Amino acid sequence: MTSKKRSLIIIAVFILSLLIVLGILLLTQVNITVSTDDTTEEDTTMLLYDGDRDNIVSMVYYNEYGEFTVTQDDDGTFSIVELEGLNQNSTTLAAAGNCISSITAQSLVEENAEDLDKYGLSEDDPTAKVTVTLDDGTVYTVYYGIDSADSTSSTVYVRMGDSNDVYTVLSNSSRYFYYAKEDFISLIILSSLTSTSTSPTIDYMTVTRKDLDYDITFEDDTKNYATDEVSMASSQVMTSPVYAYLDITNSNDVIYGLWGLTASEAVCPFPTEEDMDYYGLSDPYCTVYIEAELQTYSLIIGNVASYVTDDSGNDTSEPAYYYGYYEGIDCVYIFAVDDLPWVTFMPVDILSSLMTSNYIYRVDYINVEFYEDGETTAYYFDVTADEDEDYLVATYENEFVDIDTFKVLYQFILKCPIDDLCLEDPDEDAELVCKMEIITETGGDVLEFYDDGNNRVTIKMNGTTSFSQPISYIQTLKTNIETFINGGTSDDILMAW
Repeated sequence: MTSKKRSLIIIAVFILSLLIVLGILLLTQVNITVSTDDTTEEDTTMLLYDGDRDNIVSMVYYNEYGEFTVTQDDDGTFSIVELEGLNQNSTTLAAAGNCISSITAQSLVEENAEDLDKYGLSEDDPTAKVTVTLDDGTVYTVYYGIDSADSTSSTVYVRMGDSNDVYTVLSNSSRYFYYAKEDFISLIILSSLTSTSTSPTIDYMTVTRKDLDYDITFEDDTKNYATDEVSMASSQVMTSPVYAYLDITNSNDVIYGLWGLTASEAVCPFPTEEDMDYYGLSDPYCTVYIEAELQTYSLIIGNVASYVTDDSGNDTSEPAYYYGYYEGIDCVYIFAVDDLPWVTFMPVDILSSLMTSNYIYRVDYINVEFYEDGETTAYYFDVTADEDEDYLVATYENEFVDIDTFKVLYQFILKCPIDDLCLEDPDEDAELVCKMEIITETGGDVLEFYDDGNNRVTIKMNGTTSFSQPISYIQTLKTNIETFINGGTSDDILMAW
């Protein structure tokens, strides 16, 4: 057989194979039909009413919370007549006006329904009803019922007042009409301080609480305020139950917490004496009073409104919300406990780490005396300074000391930590272990440390029992002073004890 014939036979076999494969594919192919029909779901919405919010004169609400009237003034501001004199959420009221002016149904549920009660749409006792009066005298009523049975959408039943046809409308376009009038009261008590606004100067502030047998008072101390790194951190000082300086971070919510205070709920506008008694506001648990820049501010906090619940949903003894009343807004509110720092803080929580604050450029002398086994060891440092000239020198036993190391030692003295308040005088037989005098041009401070027998000292500041702290501070203070007078450097001064 010639090579030409062999090639023809191979080609023929290849073509035959292709034909066989093609036949198999044709016999086994899947019949796929592509539909070109429009599968878009039919739009069942329909416009029940189309008006203009600006034409509304009044809306009379009726629901489970009672009846009240909303009016619109010439400036387009909506307000509730029964709440005149209180700040109201006019934006929310205007949104309700929008919803009642344009009503779109999602679907028709029943034409000319005979049993309107099952939808919450009866004439005599609807779930909610709004009667609208327009500026041309037109009046129309919309009835809002219970949640619809359609679990796939968030809708409620509705009908127009002149018809028994029942429709569904979206819940978010009708929710306002189920509200109580109190829900439209503004919850902002005082506007927040912004980054560009100046914090008011708190001239005087007092916090009174039933769980404390003393008032906590604060006063402005700007005249004595110094900005150096060892001065007090805040221009306000605590004056009762003890005189003490404040930590500017920890005390900020207590001092300025009224600004930006927002309630969680408004519960009783225009309370009567009986209402004030009921909410515990006639005999409040806590009172906050502030005098600032010729204005007064007063917040009274009454009964616990609700308690924190445990994992089982049972009330604990920990308050979650309180009733409160702010003088100048005639309404009882509910406040979250997290927004009321005055009901929980303790004085020691907001104090600065500085027990005393005397600017080093104002110091005349420092005298520290230690008493042990009937012997007294005294250390006297004479200070001469002129802040304007940036001049500062100190001497010990008529010898000049290294001023940079002296500043570090002074920081240690100033940063004597307030471990706790102590309002009870030391026992009569308590031993005085240390006395520190820091005298300035205008006065200064005298601190006396008494051993209370429990590895702690009770501290009198200027003759008044004020603080308590570990006795280890006194021991470290003596070590630091001895290190300093023996030539130690700032690196040798211990800052912890």
